[in-house]
Amino acid sequence: MANEAILRDRMSTPINMACVDGLGMEKGTILTFSGPRGVKPSASDNNPFAGILHREKIAGNGKTQCSVLIDGVFDCVFDSAVTQAGDVSISGPNILKAITSLDDEKGYVVGKVLETVTSAGGTMQVLVGRK
Repeated sequence: MANEAILRDRMSTPINMACVDGLGMEKGTILTFSGPRGVKPSASDNNPFAGILHREKIAGNGKTQCSVLIDGVFDCVFDSAVTQAGDVSISGPNILKAITSLDDEKGYVVGKVLETVTSAGGTMQVLVGRK
């Protein structure tokens, strides 16, 4: 994949979540929920936010648990040309967007943007896990 989030400030210890053994994911992948306490990569608009992958998950390595960060400051990629500081949600695979009225539901807010971006595909710092 591409556009993985880059950790800048860690706020807490990662937690273990379930994942599929055959699934490979890069460090920094933005995750959505998949089954009981399980995660998978975010794939589309309005996926509920589960966290950000702390370490790479190698496909077929026999592990069905992965380390997930649920808060911290991350550099994240955005889909829009201009995003004002405020709440953000998932737009697509490893891409965030400014929150809309459709996203303002429990679980859809990824966090708060700490700066603004002036170009599509730009990177901004996000305080993840805080609404």
